[in-house]
Amino acid sequence: MFLCHVLKCDRVGLYINFDKPLNREETELLKNFTDRRIAHEPLQYIIGTTSFFGYDIRVNKDVLIPRPETELLADIIINDIKKSNKKKISIFEIGTGSACIPIAIARSLQKEEIDLEIFSIDISGDAIKTATENLELNGLNQTGIRLAVKDVFQIDKLKKDFDYIISNPPYISEKEYRLLDKDVLLSEPKIALTDSGDGLNFFRRIFRIASDNGFTGRLFLETGFGQKEDLEKLMKEYNFRDFMFYKDYNGIDRILEVSK
Repeated sequence: MFLCHVLKCDRVGLYINFDKPLNREETELLKNFTDRRIAHEPLQYIIGTTSFFGYDIRVNKDVLIPRPETELLADIIINDIKKSNKKKISIFEIGTGSACIPIAIARSLQKEEIDLEIFSIDISGDAIKTATENLELNGLNQTGIRLAVKDVFQIDKLKKDFDYIISNPPYISEKEYRLLDKDVLLSEPKIALTDSGDGLNFFRRIFRIASDNGFTGRLFLETGFGQKEDLEKLMKEYNFRDFMFYKDYNGIDRILEVSK
């Protein structure tokens, strides 16, 4: 992948031109990439882009690198919207990061001719800047996606009703955070990974917001390993009875759907 990036070609082109010598500039760039990778910087940050749902997403140390589990979250949301048969959908997203989720949803629903309004927030201004760049990169900067720097813990209830509240929140506990791989610990933003507590603080806030009578929609949230039982207790506290978990590719309860 480094060679493809350095030589500006795809893998097929690399194999076809396997005996092509690198010039000095290309050699230095490849060496720089290799040194950074040896120092545990993730490949996606070094190259500067990744693929999410088939779309190019710019990533840097201000935003998380999207995972396959988050693609599953986006896929479940998209399928639920399609099944609703609605021609206009409104979504409130908490913690947009690179904006990979709204981009996947918006691009997919464009093909279905479904009008979409997404209001995405993030506490990080740098993340919102990256998200804005990604909207432009994917031709969505003039659509119904709005981004704002906002702390979800300053929100008690929404000013308007939405069809969906969605989020991939920081759900790793502080204890588990210290055990993460060096590639993650040294590079990815801590505030996007952990709540610096028990890993449930964002869920408590989201459930509080969603429990308001002014919200009549549904929740779709990515959750952490082993959190199912604690989340079920939380949902009972907020009188949510209609919910289900979807398993990820490893058989782990990963996506939570809650209906009011």
